[in-house]
Amino acid sequence: MNAIVLHVELTLHPEHREAYLARALQHRDNVRKNEPACQRFEVSVEEDNTNLIRLYEVYDDEAAVEHHMQTSYMNAYRKETAPMIANRKLTRAIMAHG
Repeated sequence: MNAIVLHVELTLHPEHREAYLARALQHRDNVRKNEPACQRFEVSVEEDNTNLIRLYEVYDDEAAVEHHMQTSYMNAYRKETAPMIANRKLTRAIMAHG
């Protein structure tokens, strides 16, 4: 069984950067606390463009991703942050093992 990686690249409206980061870190903590099938959840800010945020998430399997997407706190996060985000790109990948 291969873990699933979600890589989310977000371009923020500059005036919402601080509010978004605070909310994203709160969301990360909710996921880490409530989803044991989430192996990793990181939030990063690009050095040369601080309005470009990346979320790096690793889940045990597809069921874990589906569960994550349906949680009440995920729905709240999406609703609250939608006005803060100018562009969102989601890339899915399979964790390579060797």
